[in-house]
Amino acid sequence: MIALRTGLGRFLWILIFAFSTEANGRSGGDSARLHRQLLKAFPGLALEASAPQSPFRHVWKLTIRQNLDHNDPGAGTFPQCIYLYHRGYSAPNVLATEGYKLSDRIYEATSILDANQFSVEHRFFGDSRPDSIPWMLLRQPQALEDLRMVQSRLGKIYRKSWTATGASKGGTQAALYSLTYPGVVQATVAYVAPFVLEQEDPRTIAHYKEKVGTPECRQRVFNFQRTLLKQREALKPMLLELSVRDGVDFFLEPDRIIDYAAVEYPFSFWQWGFGCEEIPGDDASAEEVFDHVETVVDFNYYDKPTCSLLMPAYYQFMTEFGYYGFDTTGLSDLLVTGPLTNLEFCPKEADLRYDGTYMREMYQRATRESRNIIYIYGALDTWTACAVDPGPDGNAIKLVRFNGGHRTRIRDFATHDRNRIYKALHKWTRARTHPLPY
Repeated sequence: MIALRTGLGRFLWILIFAFSTEANGRSGGDSARLHRQLLKAFPGLALEASAPQSPFRHVWKLTIRQNLDHNDPGAGTFPQCIYLYHRGYSAPNVLATEGYKLSDRIYEATSILDANQFSVEHRFFGDSRPDSIPWMLLRQPQALEDLRMVQSRLGKIYRKSWTATGASKGGTQAALYSLTYPGVVQATVAYVAPFVLEQEDPRTIAHYKEKVGTPECRQRVFNFQRTLLKQREALKPMLLELSVRDGVDFFLEPDRIIDYAAVEYPFSFWQWGFGCEEIPGDDASAEEVFDHVETVVDFNYYDKPTCSLLMPAYYQFMTEFGYYGFDTTGLSDLLVTGPLTNLEFCPKEADLRYDGTYMREMYQRATRESRNIIYIYGALDTWTACAVDPGPDGNAIKLVRFNGGHRTRIRDFATHDRNRIYKALHKWTRARTHPLPY
């Protein structure tokens, strides 16, 4: 919600806030107090209240003004969105570092610690973007400083321990935050967090070609890639039907979508932990092939709304963060549209030169200096090829779930591993921990 300044706007906001206060009357009457504190911490704050959800007394969406360039405060601001889940002033705190747009989800650390949670939308994603994106300011040091500003101001209200957490790109950011500002958070839980070392890191291809599953399953994955491409002519009208049904246009023409889906398939198959028995056989119908690709890759990945939503991510991946490429070995005779690269999904007007210096340096720091960080990975997940391997000088914990994919979480581990995590979080945060209820 944009800050309302007209008389009518103030009246509407008062009604919204009054409703929120009435609905939360049983919460101890701290709604108005918390609102005053937040306004002081974030001048120009806009607040949108949601219905409370147990065990939180308030669930609010905050929109703050964040500096476009932390090295030049005069360069202007952009709106940045935060979900605030308020349990109480005396509770520990979890800073959720969303790597993309904001999502309404509660992280495991929040449940384990009975904590407040503050989920921060990544700069230039979702609703946290200026009218025109200055692409050169979409860099990790700027995004980490966003988090530091948010935490430092919230820390004047919420004074107990802080834990950072995030998943995938957000998991990497949680670890980067801890490494960049040692001691600012007392613990970090980084899920499936890749530290990528090249623009298109070949370790991901080696992972799904040589290290996961059985040779027979890997061959079946490859065979399906060829089956998909052989069904090209039957799949193209199905893509048109999908476009009409969903009311979206595709970013690419059908032949190119099919080529991309085929080379993307092994990465996604192993990333999300599918089983070999789910792969259609060589004699599968076009409908079976289409449905399976929809499940594993999702053809809507290539529609215009999705490509627009993910364009900031592709820019980060291909200029600083690093990403994965495509292996066309054994497929070239069936591909029809030329070279395939994720650069195609980046903003055309931006400087797309890649500089991996930052991520290589941070990978070395993560290896040597990971303190109070828990790294969670799934063995099947393609991104685990880019996992951190913490050295003996830190006290980090790394757990890899056998047959786990990109959705691997603490809940997926055996009791003794979960207890190890609870014990570490208790030691680092000095807060009581509670076993996950699932």
